[in-house]
Amino acid sequence: MTRTIDTVGRAARHDMLIRVECGHCRHVGHLRARDVARVVGQGRSIDTLRFVCSRCNARAAKALPMEYDRDRPPKVMIWVPMEFRR
Repeated sequence: MTRTIDTVGRAARHDMLIRVECGHCRHVGHLRARDVARVVGQGRSIDTLRFVCSRCNARAAKALPMEYDRDRPPKVMIWVPMEFRR
């Protein structure tokens, strides 16, 4: 039996990426699911995630889970949150 990846926590457990695409200008960004889970929580549905486009400031961005194979990494830029030094 297979399960669908519908929450951020399930995507984080499978070490997936969240692909975010703007509905207006088609700008695409990729985030690690575990980084998103730290911010919004493990039980949050991927369909309910809301992002703002950095190019056109539109709020019509669609988020989808994307498989990330460490043996064959995708040729995309992955946005990683920066940790501040103390």
